[in-house]
This record gives sequence, structure tokens and C-alpha cells, in this order.
Amino acid sequence: MIRFLRHRYGAPSSTDQPSGQVLLIFAVAFAVVIMMLALLFDGARGLVMRRQMQDASDAAALAGANVVQAITPHGCSAIAGSPPGAPQASVVAAVKASIAINLPNYNQNDVVVTCLDGWDNAAVKVQLGQNSDTFFGSIFGGGPLSVRTSSVAVNGQTTVPAYSVVLLDPSHPAWNNGNGCPAFGINGGITATFDSSIYIDSSCTAANGGAFASKGGSASLTFGPGGRMRIVGEYKPQALTVTPAPLEHQLPGKPDPLAFLTPPPVANLTVQSSSKLVLNNTTRALDPGVYVGGIQLKNSSEVYLRPGIYVMQDGGLDLGAQSKLYSVAAGKTTASAATWATTDCPASTCGVLIYKTTVSSTDQISVSAGATWMTRAFNPDADTTVVSGGAYYDKESYRNLLIWQDASPVPSNTYQQPSIQLQGGGTAVLSGGVYAPSAAVNLGGTPGGSGGSVDLTLQFIAWDLNLSGNASFHFVYRDDAFPKPLDYGLIQ
Repeated sequence: MIRFLRHRYGAPSSTDQPSGQVLLIFAVAFAVVIMMLALLFDGARGLVMRRQMQDASDAAALAGANVVQAITPHGCSAIAGSPPGAPQASVVAAVKASIAINLPNYNQNDVVVTCLDGWDNAAVKVQLGQNSDTFFGSIFGGGPLSVRTSSVAVNGQTTVPAYSVVLLDPSHPAWNNGNGCPAFGINGGITATFDSSIYIDSSCTAANGGAFASKGGSASLTFGPGGRMRIVGEYKPQALTVTPAPLEHQLPGKPDPLAFLTPPPVANLTVQSSSKLVLNNTTRALDPGVYVGGIQLKNSSEVYLRPGIYVMQDGGLDLGAQSKLYSVAAGKTTASAATWATTDCPASTCGVLIYKTTVSSTDQISVSAGATWMTRAFNPDADTTVVSGGAYYDKESYRNLLIWQDASPVPSNTYQQPSIQLQGGGTAVLSGGVYAPSAAVNLGGTPGGSGGSVDLTLQFIAWDLNLSGNASFHFVYRDDAFPKPLDYGLIQ
């Protein structure tokens, strides 16, 4: 019987023993487990280190960017160019101080700080590198993991598209208070040359007055190389020649390029006059601060504005016939047209911002016939504005801004903000940005009324713009003379 069973089922052979196969499978499985642990454990350690280094390099780049506008010369590098030169010592010190706080064991000699090309010398790049030790990976001969991070932060003004005029009135054909159509109007025999472009956000059609229109007279507009008028709506030319022809039906909604600006801390500025300052045949030097009710110059009054911010609170700035207004360097108490540009108001030590609030006020910023207005735009390097109570404003954001009329309250069918009136037959030497996002700017003559020819190094960002009279205007475009958006933050 036993022999029968052995014959039927057979006896196990030596090749059927499982012990050798199990050992081999276990060895392979163990190696796979170790490799998985290496991937999970060592890889996780590397990822944690990279996250810590990335956070530290981001903070360090911002720390370096924070000082580029506070040092002299401004910028990441003392030698700007393409690319900029080596970073300034203050920038490097700020970066390394931040690394010391966030990565106290990191070797400071391994911190690489450079100035990034293409951002007007306002970008700081921080690179970090460190090896993450491996435990399980070293069993297979794998060395430490190389961890590298890079961060870039920017803090400065950057190049923007070249526009001489940006008009923000979107189109309100039913409004009968002057804030409807057109957004850009010409009345009279104006001859205007624009070095750069005009953008009109209004969608008014030709049937309801046009986004751009001539209101009478024979006028002409000519654009320099690359310049063009771009209109969301339509063009109603009448007796008007535009070369090259305007582009209609453009993409709407070009944003206000200066919408990011924070108004000056009016409540923390020195009140220089608690009621409307009226000067009649008076010569006086004024300091920056708040002028409640505004300033009015009568007859032959002559005023010198030292560098800083002048707030016309619920009032205007009225230059009467034969009056004179000059911006001057700090400490100056006199000026004349002959010496103004070289001695009285050098570009490096002179410049003002006229900031007008509009709460329930009907007073305008205006220049009458025979008046003289010679001012440079705000220069943060020369600013003498006194701010109290720990308030802060970003001076650099205001650079090259000459006139700023507060956007609030916004226009409506029953409310129209006071316009900015640059009218009259006097002398005007103005440069910088005119920012009136809720108001119209009316410009005429030289700058008004009596004809002639005038060069204006002015950029208008306004609700509406109207040109009138029989003057010849040349709107000079200089990128370094106009306000530019301030970029700040991490960009890489």
C-alpha cells in the first residue's frame, strides 16, 4: 500500500524545497524597501530643507529690495546698466541679516546676491545652496542631495508703455453735465503734435458725440514715430485731421496706471493755513503742508514753493493775472524766469506735488491770462514735507507727479468734479504728470487764449481732456519725466 502511494503521488525532490527561493525574494524585497525608505525619508528631508531655504531666500530678497529706494544712489547696484553692476553693500547686508535670522546655521559666505537685469536696477536676486545628508540612500552609495533656491524681489519704478494721454471716462451718453461724450474734445484751430500715443477708454459712438471729436474750427493732430490714438469707441472728426488715423473699437478697460497710489497722509501734515490763503501784490516763500481753502494769487503776487507736497484742502490754486508761481530749492526765498532752471530750481534739489481734495469744493486749479507758472514735478530726494504721528507715505511713488486731483467723489449724472484749467496767455514751464482720474483737464493757448506755440513735457491721466484756442501744442514725451507705476514684491 505504501509503495502504491509513493508510486502514485511521488516523493518530493530536492528542487522542490522553498528555503532558497524565499531568501532570494526577501533579499530583493528588502532592497526595494530600503530604496523606498531612501526616497521617502531622504527625499522628504531634502524637500523640507528646500522649503525652509525658499522661505528664507524669499524673505531675504524682499529685505534687499526694501533698501534699494532708501540708499544713495537708488537701486540695487551703484552702477546701473544692462545688466546692472554688483549690488551695493547696503543691499547685501540687508539680505545676509535676513538669512541670519531665518537660517541661523547657514554659511553667510554661500549667500549669492545679484542685481537682476531688465527691471531698471530695482530687482534683487538671492540664491542659496546646501547639501541635504542622506541616511538610507548612502547604503547604496548615494551622496548628499544638492538643494538650490532662487528668489527675486523688485522695488522700484519700471518702464511703462509710452502714452502722452490716458483718458478714463468710460462713456455716459445720457449725462448732460459735461462728463458724457466726447472724452477728448477739440474746440478751435488747434495744431497738436504728440510724441507718443493717446488711449481713450470711452465707448461713445459717433452717433452720440464720439469718444473723440472736434467741436468746431479746423484742427490737426499729428503723432510721432510709433504714436497712435487708440479709441474704445468711435471718432467723430468733423473739421479735424489726425495723422495717422485713429484706431477705433480697441480693447476696453485699460486700467488707470496710477490707481495704486495711496493719497498723502493729509491729517498728519503741517497745516500752513487754516483758511484760504489770499495774497494780493505780495511776495512770499511757502513751505509744504495743508492749505485749507487753497491758495489765491492776485495781481502781481509772487510765490515760491519749497520742495514737497502742497495740499489744497477743499480749495483750489488760482493764479490771477500777472501773478507768478515758482518751485524753488529748499532755503530759497526768491526766483526769476531767467535763473529759475539753473539756479533757483535745479532738477536734483527742487520739485513739488500739488494735491487737491475735492470734497464739495468748486474751486479749481487754474491759470489766468498773464500769469507765470514755472514748477518742476515732485522729487522725493528733495522733499521737505513734515509728517507727524508716525504716518508714512511712499515718496518714491509720487516721483514726477506735478498735479494730483483726488478721485473722490467720482463723477455722476448730477455731479461733476471741478476741472483743472490751464488757460491764459501767460508763461508756463511745467513738467511731470497731471493726474485727475475723476476730473476734466481744459488746456488752451500758451497755455491758453492768446495763441502761439508751446512745448509741454506733461503727461495727462484724466477723466476727460479738452483742447481749445488757436495754439500749436507739442506734447513732449520723456519717460524719465513722468510718473511710473511702482512695482514691489516677489517676481520669481
